Amino acid sequence: MTEPGATTSVIRSRLTWGASIGRLPFVPYGLVPLVGLVLLLFVALAPFAIGEVQAPTEAATREVLKQQGADWASYSVSGQWVVLEGKPPSRQAADQLLEAVRQAKAPTLFGEAQPATWVYDKFTWSEDSLLPSSGNRPRIGEDGAPEAAPAAPPTDAEMASCNETMSRLLNQATIEFSTASASVGASSDNALTAIARVATHCQGVLQIEGYTDNIGRAASNASLSRKRAEAVRAALIARGVPADRLVAQGLGADKPIADNRTDEGRARNRRIEIRSIRSSSAPLPPT
Repeated sequence: MTEPGATTSVIRSRLTWGASIGRLPFVPYGLVPLVGLVLLLFVALAPFAIGEVQAPTEAATREVLKQQGADWASYSVSGQWVVLEGKPPSRQAADQLLEAVRQAKAPTLFGEAQPATWVYDKFTWSEDSLLPSSGNRPRIGEDGAPEAAPAAPPTDAEMASCNETMSRLLNQATIEFSTASASVGASSDNALTAIARVATHCQGVLQIEGYTDNIGRAASNASLSRKRAEAVRAALIARGVPADRLVAQGLGADKPIADNRTDEGRARNRRIEIRSIRSSSAPLPPT
């Protein structure tokens, strides 16, 4: 028979031992399941992105080329981005193919939809009337070397296509700035990379316009909007867009697109717009 005092001693020793262990800290042990879930989600989404996003885009593009009999064209697909290449027999054929790919539908996980989000062309226009003829003698520079022929200015259709694509992209990919600052936030890296990619498919010069809300003095807003436009220009140059194809302009609180009397409206008015112009000295096309 165990004495009462001995029983009490055993219980106390067990309690003391249990208390000495303590609880494991949440960081980093509590994050292990979370990291595992993130990795599992990434592995699961990789085949989904290829099978349920890119595959329908490729199928729709391939079918359009077949229906149009566009054996002169080739394509490449990345996600929902389509780039068409080749030498079109005419401007009409090129425009018809681009529009058909944009409007093409294909079965997806969520039903029939238009899988191609952005469609660009890298067509070859060696016989375009805007290009210098091959029989023209090249101009000779001061160093005695032939000068490169000036690039053909973009057509109205090319400018409209570029402006539409940029507008759609900027509506989905917001460029964020610190408050009252021209410093571009790190969260905008993906948006800037996408804009730079689109810029390589646009013709002519791209004008980057900075806008603000109506809070503060007009002169300060104009200066801040210009600095923000210049920051975006520098970011695009760093991503490979030629500097001579980009100009920056600050327009302050001009041309608001929302009500400045609300927080939501002011947030929408603090924005960057990018549009195609024929040259850095040319006036803006009508909007």
